[in-house]
Amino acid sequence: MLKRIRAEQLGVGMFVARLGGPWINHPFWRSRFLITEEDQIQQIVGAGVQDVWIDILKGRNVTAAEAPPPPPPTPVTAPVTGGESRAVPLEAELARAREIVANGKSVVGSMFAAARMGKVMEVSGALLLVDSASSSLSRHAQALIALARLKTRHDYTYLHSFAVCALMIATGRALGLPDAEVRQLGLGGLVHDIGKVAVPDTILNKTAAMTAAEEETMRRHPSAGYRILNEARLYTHIPLDVCIHHHERVDGRGYPFGLAAHEISLHAKIAAVCDTYDSLTSNHPGHQAWSPARAMEYIAVRVDTLFDRTAFQAFARSVGIYPVGTVLRLASNRLAVVCEQNPAAPLQPGAIVFHSIADAAPLPAERIELIDGNDSVLAFENARDWGYTDEQMLALCADPAGGALGRELAEIAGG
Repeated sequence: MLKRIRAEQLGVGMFVARLGGPWINHPFWRSRFLITEEDQIQQIVGAGVQDVWIDILKGRNVTAAEAPPPPPPTPVTAPVTGGESRAVPLEAELARAREIVANGKSVVGSMFAAARMGKVMEVSGALLLVDSASSSLSRHAQALIALARLKTRHDYTYLHSFAVCALMIATGRALGLPDAEVRQLGLGGLVHDIGKVAVPDTILNKTAAMTAAEEETMRRHPSAGYRILNEARLYTHIPLDVCIHHHERVDGRGYPFGLAAHEISLHAKIAAVCDTYDSLTSNHPGHQAWSPARAMEYIAVRVDTLFDRTAFQAFARSVGIYPVGTVLRLASNRLAVVCEQNPAAPLQPGAIVFHSIADAAPLPAERIELIDGNDSVLAFENARDWGYTDEQMLALCADPAGGALGRELAEIAGG
């Protein structure tokens, strides 16, 4: 038998059947559990959960004399650090972000080429790239990340490293890490896969399933990267740590060492989340890109088995449950693309409606707010399944009415 109570009324011995609010704020990904200690209650309240459903047949009931409420929760904020802090619209930052991404591909390509030929890597250019990415994220938290996700199979290796760099900077900020530490995290993202220069292209570009021997060769790239960075005299701890440990997992089933959770640094745990997310949301040999929301869900259900809770929660706060460019299926039988995050209600972002599912036809672009009573999200979709591209979705977010796709939608829908 379920009973709804305030989170402040929770007590040891109660059985939680459901937590109210969006899943991203919960300190417990599994919503059914027995309260066995006060720390669990503090975590629930501290995460901003207001309502809880308890099963009084599986645990004790609330009493009128329940313990006094704990201190009010401390809101978690994502400080803006490093570079410019003046916010600009998505459209304005996308233009600058395109230049940064192009430069990022060149810089990372040069680093990989130097490593492949046994030359000394030039780190100063990499640090300038990290600073450029940091400044872009300060001006608009989503533009660079959304753009870096749009990569082809041909440029995956280089742009993947750059995308992980941007994601690690954003996550480090969400955790409130010092600027210098965040900068080193970004550098770690750029070099985390440098060891892949030691893996034959026939394996890197293989679209079929790998053999056991090929898998073993691929698993050597973190160690190879560590050797390359040492030979390049990149003795900074964080990039070295990220390079060799980004495939370790908290349950001890990662590689190359099979480390347990307490043996893996926070920096490597952040890298594991960012690397997995960008890999899942990108086209590369043997993999068709997933939607951002699907990738978030994949990682979320593996928290505490493969991925660290703290790292993922910070990552999700910085990227959003529905990142900019995510296509959503609405209860009104329409498709909409996410154009703006809503920190106060992560499950209700700002979006632009652009397609009627019932009519199988485009609609004039219309901005909506997914607040209670004004439509709701049923599922997430892939743009290409409906005849659109991810690039078009991002362009529509930047300029719904004036952009080429916005005008095309209006013309088609107008007859």
